Amino acid sequence: MPAKRDVPEHEAGIAPPLFTASLGQWAAYSFAAHPVFAATTAHQHIEILDLPAFGALGRAYRLDGRFMASLADAHICHECMLHPLMLAHGSVERVLILGGGDGGSAREALRHASVREVVVAELDAQVPATILRYMPALADGAFDDPRTTLVIGDARYLVDAALAHGERFDAVIFDLTEANGEAATLHDAAFFAKIRALLTPRGGIALQLGAPWFEADRVRQILAALRSVFACVQPITTYVPLYGTQWALVFASDSLDVRASVSDALPDALPPLRHYSPSRHAALFDVPPELTDVLGGSPGHSASR
Repeated sequence: MPAKRDVPEHEAGIAPPLFTASLGQWAAYSFAAHPVFAATTAHQHIEILDLPAFGALGRAYRLDGRFMASLADAHICHECMLHPLMLAHGSVERVLILGGGDGGSAREALRHASVREVVVAELDAQVPATILRYMPALADGAFDDPRTTLVIGDARYLVDAALAHGERFDAVIFDLTEANGEAATLHDAAFFAKIRALLTPRGGIALQLGAPWFEADRVRQILAALRSVFACVQPITTYVPLYGTQWALVFASDSLDVRASVSDALPDALPPLRHYSPSRHAALFDVPPELTDVLGGSPGHSASR
């Protein structure tokens, strides 16, 4: 008689458990998922999951119960944060990424031939270690590129040290967890003012605002802080399947008009992208009328300081 084999739940047709994530205080959504890995560090709980809803690219990770990225759609946020800003600048050389331990933002920054250095400031060493083991396609070799420096530690201290040494960056990308908990003080006016001091004269920043439909108060708060510091604050929206809703991001600068600065085609030196394109650029900045009370009326809003 052949030996009995334990059949995995997904092979046996058993529905996997549901993993739920919150959308603000009053809403939540769920994915059925097969657990792959979990660990608790000094900073957070990390999970790797396989989501049947996304098929072959369904591997995803969560931090403290929040879905962060999947192989199926992580490129959406990374491309929308990085490329409009970097194309508007035209010759970005130094990029600072706050958070970004999965390597996705670094991967997109390194696609630009002008980039000579990318500094990734990740709080938790277990994040890049876990992602490189279970989801290496997210970084796609970004941490092996000699232009990339991975710094493990609190972004606040890195920013203070960079200011003390007179360092400057052309682009600063906030690739962080949501703006509460440990990340809350990385999204206030005082910290934005420090980042502004780190920028070169034509520099700018990009960050995720969250779900404007369900986290309106938090989105307004972050935008108000940005508008108190930067002359030009320009939000965009796009749909991110893993987040279960329309998602808002924003660019801030004293000199770059990211919305207007786009050509009819991507530079020949830029490899093909999966989501962002010049033909979609204007649509990203077209804030839906029902969200103007959250994001502001004019995408090119300029705030007086």
